[in-house]
Amino acid sequence: MSTSAQLARRWWDTLDPADRQQVWDSRHGYLTGDLVESMANAGVPVVSDGRWCCVSVGPTGFTVPTAVEQLLQELSQMPDENLPHENA
Repeated sequence: MSTSAQLARRWWDTLDPADRQQVWDSRHGYLTGDLVESMANAGVPVVSDGRWCCVSVGPTGFTVPTAVEQLLQELSQMPDENLPHENA
């Protein structure tokens, strides 16, 4: 069975560069509903089943689920030209 981290990685790999940038920019804020829906469709846990920390609704969208947050943290520690860039 796939772990939430593996599912998050597979989901990330399916995103186009614009969506990756949107997720990257949202890691300390809120995701749009369409990205959360795409995560759910890919099997990334986004609703509470007692085992996963999940997205929650905030004032402007949804929080990043733990699996995706951990993936972004890992990606930020690896030098990779394919990563989204920080908006300075």
